[in-house]
Amino acid sequence: MSKTFRPWKIDEPLFLPPRVEDFVGKDHLARFVLNLIRDDVDLAAIIGTYGSERGQPAFDPSMMTALLLYAYCCGIYSSRRIAKACRERVDFMSIVALDAPDFRTIAEFRKRHLQALGGLFKQVLQLCEQAGLVKLGHVALDGSKIKANASKHKAMSYERMAKRASELEAEVARWLAAAAATDAEEDKRYGPAGTGEEMPAWVEAAPRREDPPGQGRTGGGGEGGGRSQAQGASRGASAARSRGAQDRWP
Repeated sequence: MSKTFRPWKIDEPLFLPPRVEDFVGKDHLARFVLNLIRDDVDLAAIIGTYGSERGQPAFDPSMMTALLLYAYCCGIYSSRRIAKACRERVDFMSIVALDAPDFRTIAEFRKRHLQALGGLFKQVLQLCEQAGLVKLGHVALDGSKIKANASKHKAMSYERMAKRASELEAEVARWLAAAAATDAEEDKRYGPAGTGEEMPAWVEAAPRREDPPGQGRTGGGGEGGGRSQAQGASRGASAARSRGAQDRWP
């Protein structure tokens, strides 16, 4: 008696949802961030920098801003990993509408609008906090409401509000600093953004190896370097003996 399994419909064609927003649920963070950027945030400081119509059309600044904000709220700061997520994760696809920018475009957008993005992200966190949200992705918010009526606690409210503004500004600065540092490190590992070298897919799961000082894989001092030099000398001697034997062969 043969065992019956569930159908594996790997070759069956699928019908996608009518809108990319339907890739995720209505209460998903990606949809919340997208609606927040489109409806409640003024992007004039970024849009105003695009004047000339020469060349290829740029990606929509609202989409790029929502993409960076969502990625940072998810704890993803690398431009390469953000671009990879746009091709492989449905939550990122729902933001970029299946038109994924490459990692160079993402990094350049962040660098070009660094100051404006810092102010916009801080504004977004303040809006979320005023709405009573306790958490935005990986970002913990206060969620305390500011008293609107006059009372003896009013001065305390203003002091608390100023303190929270400083804390949110520091949080946004940490995002942007982490993104810049991560991109700089990956440019050293995989080549600068302008060389066309992108991070190999298999590197995602590969463990990173760091050699202790003085024990590099290319020689150097210390015990490891001595072993490397001895092994290299042994291989050189073997190769020389092989060449000598070939020269004597009639």
